Amino acid sequence: MKLLNRISTVLLVTFFATNIFAQQPDYKKLIEKVNERFLYNLNIEHSGIVESSIFNIMEVKSKFPNEDYSRLVRKLYELALEGANPSIRYKAQLASLYFNFYDMFADIKITEAEKENPDLFFHEISNKLMKIPVAVNN
Repeated sequence: MKLLNRISTVLLVTFFATNIFAQQPDYKKLIEKVNERFLYNLNIEHSGIVESSIFNIMEVKSKFPNEDYSRLVRKLYELALEGANPSIRYKAQLASLYFNFYDMFADIKITEAEKENPDLFFHEISNKLMKIPVAVNN
């Protein structure tokens, strides 16, 4: 999982660097290409790649919070319901909450330790959700 995460990160950084240093890249097109790559990765049958991609998508969201990720969020909903295993379904559910309620999670920053072990980041999101008071109106 760590190796897949590193490979995905290296590919993503290379992709960004190539486009950034090209002649005046169109920012929206760059984000769209990244979204396309992640959509492709979320459809791969290897669970390690899917889980790593879910984390990497959240990392991109944390760096570019105002972009349109609607297609990725729809795929996350699908994975939350029909993912290949419970881990994918759980992480996809947390990721979809992270996208839909980003303001609630914006204070959680991705650290180097979490890049090495993304489960720590998912655990932080889960802890944040458990601390939220729930009101019931009868």
